[in-house]
Amino acid sequence: MMKDENRKDDYDHSLLFSRMLGIVSEEELKTLEGKKIAVPGAGGVGFTHAETLVRMGVGSVTIADFDTFGPENMNRQFGCTISTLGQEKADVLSRRLHDINPNVETKILTAISEDTIEEFLDGVDLVCDALDYFVIEPRMLMYRRARERGIPVIMSGPVGFGASLHLFTPEAMPFETFFNLQKNDTEQEKLVKFGNGLTPSSLYLNYQKSANLDFDAHKVASLSCSCLLASTLTGSSSVLQLLGKQSFKSAPYCYQLDLRAFKFEEVHLEHGVKSLPAVAEHE
Repeated sequence: MMKDENRKDDYDHSLLFSRMLGIVSEEELKTLEGKKIAVPGAGGVGFTHAETLVRMGVGSVTIADFDTFGPENMNRQFGCTISTLGQEKADVLSRRLHDINPNVETKILTAISEDTIEEFLDGVDLVCDALDYFVIEPRMLMYRRARERGIPVIMSGPVGFGASLHLFTPEAMPFETFFNLQKNDTEQEKLVKFGNGLTPSSLYLNYQKSANLDFDAHKVASLSCSCLLASTLTGSSSVLQLLGKQSFKSAPYCYQLDLRAFKFEEVHLEHGVKSLPAVAEHE
């Protein structure tokens, strides 16, 4: 675990986060200090997921990312600046978190795999899923093992001028069931089902023709404001979850907020993506 030993005694946790008092209690601040989150992905949303929660007093973060910042990340990845181009995303995020709270503990892994998943989830209270949309097999592994270990997973990502939110708790509908992911599905079939389940209301269709997914190049269009909106949803739901307070409903419920469509929707898919007409017809 990485800590900034030179500065940790200069900044008391209760001082750094004192402006939260009145919204949370001193006891709850102490609770958050003892919590550990895992963030797979340190790019468009993972960077701000982690920063948001550390700024709300969470005391330990495990990060998994193998990539470096490039100029193509500049429009939406808040760790990407001219001075960080070419640097490891996870390293930049870890330094950022220690600049916010020198007492925070961080651990860095390069990827989610069969070889790393147990270490990634070790001691974790909550996972904030920030994996790239096109990373499906490691994501399935992560959700499966988190569920087996009794760890909730929150997933929120940008969609147009909005964001979606899903909460998968150990006692609720499993990730693979919600998205109807089958062993004999091709990777693209899994990704199509995943995309349908992420945005069942398709609020972005109020102002654009599609979600702008490029399956060949493995790219999806996104905005920095929507990435921040996703981190707002993740931050709020994560703190409520960590403090044992009433939060968003878990799967098969999901949530969509779009600030250009002026809509916020709670969607109940009783049978997961199988409840969606387009998916049912396809199958």
